[in-house]
Amino acid sequence: MSLVKNQLLTTFAARGVAAGGTFLLSYVLATRVSVQDFGSFMICFSIMIGLQVFASIGTDRATLKFMGVALSNNSRNEVRWIYKQAFIINLIVSALLAILLWLLAPIVSKWFFSTHDLGVSSLRITAFVSPLYTIIYLCNFILKGWGRANVSCLFEIGCISIVLSLMIAIFTMLLEVTLNVVHLMSMLSVVLAIYLSIAVGLVISVYKRSGLLSTNKITFNKKFYGSLPDFLLVGVIFFYTQWGLSIVLGLFETERQVAIFSLGLRVAMVVGFILTVYDSILGPRFSRLHHENDLQALKLLGQKSALQMFCFSLVPSIVFLVWPEWILSFFGPEYTSGEGVLRIMVIAQLVNVMTGSVVLFLLMTDNQKAARSILVYSALAAGAASVILIPRLGAEGAAYSLLLCLVIQNFLAVYIVHKRFGFIIIDWRDVLNFRRKC
Repeated sequence: MSLVKNQLLTTFAARGVAAGGTFLLSYVLATRVSVQDFGSFMICFSIMIGLQVFASIGTDRATLKFMGVALSNNSRNEVRWIYKQAFIINLIVSALLAILLWLLAPIVSKWFFSTHDLGVSSLRITAFVSPLYTIIYLCNFILKGWGRANVSCLFEIGCISIVLSLMIAIFTMLLEVTLNVVHLMSMLSVVLAIYLSIAVGLVISVYKRSGLLSTNKITFNKKFYGSLPDFLLVGVIFFYTQWGLSIVLGLFETERQVAIFSLGLRVAMVVGFILTVYDSILGPRFSRLHHENDLQALKLLGQKSALQMFCFSLVPSIVFLVWPEWILSFFGPEYTSGEGVLRIMVIAQLVNVMTGSVVLFLLMTDNQKAARSILVYSALAAGAASVILIPRLGAEGAAYSLLLCLVIQNFLAVYIVHKRFGFIIIDWRDVLNFRRKC
């Protein structure tokens, strides 16, 4: 079995655990805390992730791209340069944003929370934990850049969710403590502090054991900084489609609607988790193949991975589309009204998976500006739709907005790849013919 297949299997297992962790956290929150506290926690959670996106200024995805180049050059100094720039930027900016949120917490609380004092306290804890999560997320991308996708998965929100879920279960089931959003955010801060020490230690250890050659020349310093605006914009738009809609929904609707939408999205992500598995592996490979100008291998890798992901996602998609109310009944009667949200989210994730890692393909092949434009157009369409639909349809309006965003985003990206590289990533005939010949 090839190294890539071994890595795919181990990454699949780790990502499976991560997806299970996200699902587990949703289940624990839905069954062990009130709907209001579930929704409030998801608002704080989304704000924390948003602060990470802005604090990184695009260095997370730039790290992923240029680690592939540095490893192709076998350059220890280039890797060290990436480490230094990324850590300094993330530390300084995340600290500044945390201070800003701390000071503005009394104002922001009035926008989102029905209980003002709890809102202020939970937002200030969010401000405290956001730099911790920012550095953990950076370490995750550094490990992906090293080709350690099977390890990097353990430092993503899914695996963190498993530990948090266990803590919530212990307090609510064994100790019979009633938890609110402040308690939940406090628990998250403890978990993130532990994860931070492990993640930083691991990325330093991998660097020391790398065996790369020392060279004085940094071949991409200007390109690294030049790519940051595009990568930042990409990160902001990805955040909006995955987490930001919860914040927009919270501005217009109650915490209950946020909880219903968040649960539907998290359950539907079971369909989309295979995309995160492949993204973890394909980023450095796309970058390296493009750097080596191996266009035929790029084409085969893009098409083959898209077909594999689509086949994997069919079974859970059918189950969720046919029996959504039955699936949601496991989370409690308060959430069965979200069957429409779940159906819409599943269709959105199926579109996302069917087109493969097409946006990542553009990002890793020096087409960041095209990817940026695509994401801007899709996010603007989703933003306009959310302002119109959320006040009228609540959680379902947010779901329709996300569906529109992903349809525009993915099919525009498919078109751009076809225009610039001469192949359609969802045209799987060559892949199927190749398999027959084998």
